[in-house]
Amino acid sequence: MAISSYGAATDSSGVVRILKDLDINVEERNVLVVEDIIDSGLTLSYLMRTLEAREPSSLEVVALLTKPDRREIDVPVRWIGFEIPNRFVIGYGLDFAERYRNLPYVGVLNEDLIPEGV
Repeated sequence: MAISSYGAATDSSGVVRILKDLDINVEERNVLVVEDIIDSGLTLSYLMRTLEAREPSSLEVVALLTKPDRREIDVPVRWIGFEIPNRFVIGYGLDFAERYRNLPYVGVLNEDLIPEGV
């Protein structure tokens, strides 16, 4: 499943789009959501509601990164890799406008270098 709420911005738009839905039925299955980063919690909250409606046996979340200072909605996360400050991070699969995803590390995006209109 692929979802998005950022587009080409550094703040969540609040509008969640399902880019690719599941190919299988998760009813009565154990489901583990693997998240790269949890920011406001809005996207994950939407995803959890969507998946819960499909009646899995269990539903858990693991996240590589979390920003507790940005949380607007409390979401249950079973396992967390690292808590980070409220900075926009890129690399290791995290992107900004489809760029920087391939960096072999996680770094902070220098927002002063973002061209206007992006």
